[in-house]
Amino acid sequence: MPRLPRRPRIPARRRPSRRRRGTWWAGLLAIALVLAAVAGGLGWLASERHDGTACVEPQAGIEALRADLEREVAARQTAEEALRRAEQHLAIKEAELAAYAGDIERQEKELQTLRDELAFYQRLAEGSGEDGLGIRALRLQPTGQSGVFDVSFQLYRPGLGRSVDLRWSLEVDGLAADAEEPSTLDAEALGLDSGRTLEELRLLRHQRVRIRLPEGFEPQHLTLRASAEDDEELDPVSERADWDRLLEGMQ
Repeated sequence: MPRLPRRPRIPARRRPSRRRRGTWWAGLLAIALVLAAVAGGLGWLASERHDGTACVEPQAGIEALRADLEREVAARQTAEEALRRAEQHLAIKEAELAAYAGDIERQEKELQTLRDELAFYQRLAEGSGEDGLGIRALRLQPTGQSGVFDVSFQLYRPGLGRSVDLRWSLEVDGLAADAEEPSTLDAEALGLDSGRTLEELRLLRHQRVRIRLPEGFEPQHLTLRASAEDDEELDPVSERADWDRLLEGMQ
């Protein structure tokens, strides 16, 4: 009788031991923890970038600093320009103030001159018991021609008494060309005509004449004399002034 073939024996499946089973679970747990850490780190970086607090790349930081510096430089230039305009404005105001102050000072001097003139005319009209001759406002002015000058002056007599006829004269002393000693030029030498009289002077009379100095003559003083022709009770009067000071008074 034939024999049946034998079935191959299939070895029984071995169950993993408890030790090997624990090692496998530990590996899975470690991998899970690593993945969780990586996911958490990526989430933190994303949130930091979203909030603007993440670390900036070096080039971006340099560009930001450069932009800040440019803004600071522009702000400083603007402030300097504003300061320059303010200083210019202040200088203009100071110049205007100085001009106003000069005008006020000049007007005050003119006002004082007018007050002095008014006081003089009041005394002149009132007389105050005086009876004499006087000279005032002696002035010298160049004409632009060499050696030619205009001389102006006032002759007065206080009070409203009777009129009087006067005779006046001019003299200039100085050094002639190539002369060591001073000399005096009289009215004729100065080119004045013979009509040097004032008829019926009452209170005040203004005179203006032109004189001519010889070429090379260096004047030093100017003298004006006046006297009454037919009134011996009126004393003669004269005034001598420095030539250069008279010229300075016209500047």
